[in-house]
Amino acid sequence: MTTRRLGAIFVFEAIAFAWLAFALLDRRAHLRVQSEFGVNQWGYRDEPRGSKEPGERRVALIGGSSLFEAKLRHPRTLTGNLFIELRAAGARAGQQYSVANLSEPGARADSYAETIRHYAFLDPDVICIFDGYDMPTHAPLHGRRQSRMFRAVGYLPILPEKLLGQPAWLSDPDEGLAELLQDRPGTSTDESCASTSADYCGAMAATVRAGLQYSRAVMVVSPPAVSRRHSRQQQSLREALGREFGDNPAFAFLDLGSVMNLADPELSPDGLHRTDIGNHVVAQRIASTLLKWPAFVDRP
Repeated sequence: MTTRRLGAIFVFEAIAFAWLAFALLDRRAHLRVQSEFGVNQWGYRDEPRGSKEPGERRVALIGGSSLFEAKLRHPRTLTGNLFIELRAAGARAGQQYSVANLSEPGARADSYAETIRHYAFLDPDVICIFDGYDMPTHAPLHGRRQSRMFRAVGYLPILPEKLLGQPAWLSDPDEGLAELLQDRPGTSTDESCASTSADYCGAMAATVRAGLQYSRAVMVVSPPAVSRRHSRQQQSLREALGREFGDNPAFAFLDLGSVMNLADPELSPDGLHRTDIGNHVVAQRIASTLLKWPAFVDRP
């Protein structure tokens, strides 16, 4: 064997060993954070979901900052509360449920369809789209797809940012309530799907379309209202989606606009985000609706 060939083998083995060591250390770092505030190696909150057990029903949640809830420990988030509700119902009926939070801080609605396609391997029975209030105008700087490794193999590393002291992936800040949805004196802008919300409503329709194309049941969940303009926008969205998908039994629109008063400090710390109790209220409504929806409970 030539010296050049031996050298090439040595380099290859060194690279393979370095990659294995990195993967093991990175996976260990994920394990330390994923069940509290962090994300798993596949780029979504909480522990990774494996293949479904026979008869298991799985819910995938898609949205932005309002669903990711970076400041809450996972068990206190909407996703954590929804899993608790479904697990309690399943324990009585001998049914197993799982929930995957695929949201992304700062995500635009026009990225949700790609999220559905990327995570199709999780095989959810229903996709719940829970879009919030910020309506970002650009892609998140630290979004999943900004990672070369995630784009290449679907793995989201955590070590490089920790070692270099850089912002972590999925760490983009919540931008609060979009200006379009704020009730301001003298504002006359039309916030409907026929006007300034046309792109947003079109992106939401594309998301529903993507879910249905993968033969998933799709439920759009309109979150608790934060303003009159937000209520009107969501009503316009409901009408627009109803015209296109209203006759499809695999589509549903759940209006939670009036489910609670976000001015109540027990339900929201700031009139926009939800407390653990607020998430419990919302999760109860989503769970009770899912458990009565044939497209979910009767899915083959």
